[in-house]
Amino acid sequence: MNQPMFTLNGEIVHVFVSPKGVNKKTGEEYGGQDKVQILGNIPVDNGQFRKEIVTLTTDQGKALENSLGRFVSAPVASYARNGNIQHYIPRGSQIALGEGA
Repeated sequence: MNQPMFTLNGEIVHVFVSPKGVNKKTGEEYGGQDKVQILGNIPVDNGQFRKEIVTLTTDQGKALENSLGRFVSAPVASYARNGNIQHYIPRGSQIALGEGA
């Protein structure tokens, strides 16, 4: 079994490259990664849904630009950094495209 434990389902609403910069303390460069924003439904206690955008780091930014407005199922992984949960699409993972919105 080689299936991802976590999958994010939603609509691709934006693809961009994060700004680059230099850490003033360490001199280390950061940024420049492809990012994709996916809009999905989060169920609430009364049976309705609220919308939430999740920003993911990906190695497929250019390919995903052609999929704006499409429904996707994306494998995701997460980690904690500076007290925040960061999400990303593991390198080499396949994003399943659905029908357009």
